[in-house]
Amino acid sequence: MPRPICASIDLLAMSQNLAAARRHARGRSVWAVVKADAYGHGLARAVRAFTDADGLALLDLDEAHRARDAGWTGRILLLEGCFELRDLTDVFRLGLTPVVHHVDQISMLESAPLSEPIDVYLKLNTGMNRLGFAAGAAASAYGRLKACANVR
Repeated sequence: MPRPICASIDLLAMSQNLAAARRHARGRSVWAVVKADAYGHGLARAVRAFTDADGLALLDLDEAHRARDAGWTGRILLLEGCFELRDLTDVFRLGLTPVVHHVDQISMLESAPLSEPIDVYLKLNTGMNRLGFAAGAAASAYGRLKACANVR
């Protein structure tokens, strides 16, 4: 017979944890990272718990759609950025901020037919060696983004 295992998610506790993080942040922005279905807590529930966050950070467009469908109207940081040119249409329409971690993403932004520029975050590889520009390539990547008409 299997053991009864249960995870009880307390939305009030999640909100209080966000408030505690904000107190320690001393006026800096505090974002809620809710990737992977809010780490199993449920993205729609997390959206309700983190209404006071300065933004949500999540992985991909599917999660961004789900966050918007759950009522989130604030900023969304797309941690993986875009992998195909057509993704930028959704990024623009949903008001997302993609992370740029590869030169192909810069090229995509340079060629995208956007009607207005968008905000982006430039990801640097600080040693985890997952994603991001190495120190030697960061200045060039930044320069290209700064010159790109599609980037605010």
